[in-house]
Amino acid sequence: MSTFDKQISVFVGKVTGALKDHKKAMRKGLNAAAKEVKNTIKPQAPLLKRSSNFRQRGTIKNNIRHKTIIRKDGNSGIAIIRIMRTKGRKMARVGENTKDRTDPFYWWMLEYGTKKMEARPFMEKGFNESKDKATNKALEIYFSEMKKLAGTK
Repeated sequence: MSTFDKQISVFVGKVTGALKDHKKAMRKGLNAAAKEVKNTIKPQAPLLKRSSNFRQRGTIKNNIRHKTIIRKDGNSGIAIIRIMRTKGRKMARVGENTKDRTDPFYWWMLEYGTKKMEARPFMEKGFNESKDKATNKALEIYFSEMKKLAGTK
């Protein structure tokens, strides 16, 4: 095997390793961006004045979560920020009689309103406020991780 062939095989090995680590860098960047958006949304979430027999104060605020998904090909990914319960528990349907005070099933009524209540869009407002900052944060983290992998600073 000639030296050129050896250099090519070394280069291909480095590129293959970098592509595997590319997904990690992308995940870190998207997670940082999602946390940025989530931290902007949380203070804007409507709170009850006090807990009641049926609803606990801060239920919606405490159930704002994010999830990052990297595509199988590793060339793209998304970060999803939504209201979701912990440990895979399902939210009650509207109209069901629920005894759980921490169930945030009513979040969409606050976000979009009903025919008797005007909307208080905290999710959309928080996203729009932090969109640019989150994008910059994702790019910054991604590029810094890729520079670490490449061995440059």
